[in-house]
Amino acid sequence: MQTHTIIIVLWKYRLNLTKLRKPGNVKLFVVGPPRTLIDETSVDVFYQVESPIRDHDHLQLLQKVRELCSMYAASQRRIVAFERSLQKAVARIRKEMSIESPVRDLRRLRQCSLSGSPQPEPWLEAVRSQVGGFPVVVRCAREKPQGILRTEREFRQWFRRTSTIHHCGEYVVQEYVEDGYEFTALCTAKGGLVACIASVETHRTILECIQSQLPYAVQLFSVEQTRDHLPGVESFVTQVIKATFAKGYTGAIFIKGFYKDHNDIFFLGFALEPESETLRSLMAISRSLTPWETMVIESHYETDENLKNGYATSPSMHHCVVNFPTAEGVLIHQTSIPRRPTSEMRVAWRCAEGQEMNDSTTIDDNVAQVYLSNMDHTNLIREAQDIMQNTDITIDRNVLLDRHSVCRRNVSRLNPRELIRSCTTTD
Repeated sequence: MQTHTIIIVLWKYRLNLTKLRKPGNVKLFVVGPPRTLIDETSVDVFYQVESPIRDHDHLQLLQKVRELCSMYAASQRRIVAFERSLQKAVARIRKEMSIESPVRDLRRLRQCSLSGSPQPEPWLEAVRSQVGGFPVVVRCAREKPQGILRTEREFRQWFRRTSTIHHCGEYVVQEYVEDGYEFTALCTAKGGLVACIASVETHRTILECIQSQLPYAVQLFSVEQTRDHLPGVESFVTQVIKATFAKGYTGAIFIKGFYKDHNDIFFLGFALEPESETLRSLMAISRSLTPWETMVIESHYETDENLKNGYATSPSMHHCVVNFPTAEGVLIHQTSIPRRPTSEMRVAWRCAEGQEMNDSTTIDDNVAQVYLSNMDHTNLIREAQDIMQNTDITIDRNVLLDRHSVCRRNVSRLNPRELIRSCTTTD
């Protein structure tokens, strides 16, 4: 029987391996600072490495990883990292030590790069020829998306602001897709689709809601639920794995896509870990879904299905989270959100009363989050939409306007005496 050596690298991430199933031919090593490993019972050796706080190159961690890779070169080695800051360095070790087969180039959305001295007409022509026109999503090459530009006029306005205020070395302009479901599918090369997280609404994207400070909902599907509600996604992610990853790849990945119908699915990219705390928390509320960290480790070896992992199954339960994005101002009151008739509900306020907030830019910038669970998907969506439409969260924008009246955006549109309820919406 072949021996598998799994080397887990940690820096700041706290890892819980309570539910891990590990057969006898698997050796599990963890390298990281103290207090990063919650449960050590499944670990063969825990190597404590104290890296300096400002050591962003992780030299001591990576030195220990290289040492372990050399010591166990005769076994089937795999390196696992759960933090984005470690992925590039770990990938370099994999390549240098021939631990995994190389990955092919990925097919992505149409996009172009805008860099150098700002030039409106050449940049506009690059968008027309390489992206195919508007609308587009524009972002700094090192940051999250900055905005949606729907026309050439909006592009010129963005260009004027950018050339006078922002100083970014490179911008990326990507094709913008809409009228469908944004989804992130968790899958493994060995087992295929495991779970899928998708938007609830199709008439506006998550990015549009975030930047307009409009409430929106994201739902979690099991494999069976994905087949029912998003037919074609399972075969799509299988094709993506086969087309983009070499046969030697055995890990777990998060495939991002855009779903219009079963014959019209776009590949938007992939990640090696959840890209937000919202996705992490949504996956954590499902009792039937194994923790994704455990899934990543188990994907590198064969597991005996008779090994208990302690999970009860409830495949018919549906879950979603309603996000209320932050808006520039001060939160006046944490509004009472009544329970709905048929759904289990949990409310998490992410901002305190009196706290100053900025406009949301990511899926994790929220005033409050409402988690719902229901056996009936129709009732779940109806009650989620009811919460979005009938929840008033009052935000006082006068405080910040008076304090920074020259610098704040959209000052001319606001009555200086009014309170703005930024999270109330009825379409």
